[in-house]
Amino acid sequence: MNSNTKSNMQVAVQWLQLATLIIGVGGLFLTIGRKDARLDANTEEINELREIATDLVRATVESTSNNISQDRQIDDLRNRVARLEQDQ
Repeated sequence: MNSNTKSNMQVAVQWLQLATLIIGVGGLFLTIGRKDARLDANTEEINELREIATDLVRATVESTSNNISQDRQIDDLRNRVARLEQDQ
């Protein structure tokens, strides 16, 4: 092989190495981008679940509060009926 052919082969190998490096770095950025997108989606879903949990707690508290109020009203009605029965 003459020096010109060797030089051409070295240049070709260098270009192939550069292309491989660029593809590898591009793949790395693509992977990082996908992971960032998944993290963003997960963050949104977690926030939505947090809001749902807050609403469930609020509904439970309101339901319990309503039950207590209804129990009081029923007790008051029982007392009134009991008083009417005693009067007769």
